[in-house]
Amino acid sequence: MVDLEPDSVAGRTLEARGPRAGALGKPAGPAPGSPLGRWFRRGEPLALGFRAATVITRGIPGPLRYRLADVGGGAAFTMFSGRARVARENYLVFRPGDPRAVHDLARAAYRNYARTVMDFLVLERLLERLKSTPGAVEMASLERALAAGQSVIVVTPHLGNWDLGAAIIASAGRPVYAVADQFGPPAVDSLVRATRERLGVRVIPTGPASAREALRALRRGDVLCLAADIDKAGNGIPVNFLGRRVCLPAGPATLALRTGASLIPGYALRRGSRGHEARLFEPIELPGEGDADARVRVVTQRIADAFERMIQLDPSQWFAFHHQLSGRPSSAEVGQ
Repeated sequence: MVDLEPDSVAGRTLEARGPRAGALGKPAGPAPGSPLGRWFRRGEPLALGFRAATVITRGIPGPLRYRLADVGGGAAFTMFSGRARVARENYLVFRPGDPRAVHDLARAAYRNYARTVMDFLVLERLLERLKSTPGAVEMASLERALAAGQSVIVVTPHLGNWDLGAAIIASAGRPVYAVADQFGPPAVDSLVRATRERLGVRVIPTGPASAREALRALRRGDVLCLAADIDKAGNGIPVNFLGRRVCLPAGPATLALRTGASLIPGYALRRGSRGHEARLFEPIELPGEGDADARVRVVTQRIADAFERMIQLDPSQWFAFHHQLSGRPSSAEVGQ
């Protein structure tokens, strides 16, 4: 669930890049094995920038913060044309036959993603505002499941602010875990992880051991949060999703069926001047009988149906910057 996609807006993974080679082909920067070289490789310059941005952003009023994010997101959409084209291919399903509207929707998504990145820098403040806003949080399904002694899997697409959603779940007092990719180089990733863990969200790094750690969390009766609209492993379950045939990860359905955890779809969305709202829906029904593979397929399709309903609330807050939707629309449809 909770991963700020490091290559989404920028179009590339954040890296600590040393100085370029000199004219004679010799490195102009510090030797790789030197303390300064290791400092660069860990991404410490970017980490310093992250800390500075956090301090500066906390002093910027919300409307101005979003105006600055819109400028940055719009610039990224223009600069990284390859990634922007992928986004337009995905958003075509919302505005078929209208390349101009598809372009505008994709650009709005980039701007909204930049707003979400800026929001991450003031996440504690947003969480307090969300908790204090009447009617902004609906988590009755989670509360019922926990009261019944069940573990819970919360599934979401890359929609809105999934970090804020996980944080509001953690405020209920139950341990919350989230499987997340490393965000950039180690020094930056440690700062991102520290922010999440301050708010009660414990990170399970994506990797060979992540499924085992997730299973342990569920068997302890904890809450597991998963963003599950990208089949990164390439071995997902075919489903009908937003009018196309695509693959979604099998993990959420497999874990729910294996552990009996309550499988609850949800989102945290920005809703104009009202700030954010967080909603958890009723649990997805798990089939009790049948072939194991068939049951996984049924549950994964139900996840896709829930994701589709959530994304339709505001497609510009669905950050579809990967090949989430199969099929290759024509250049005329997508726009150049």
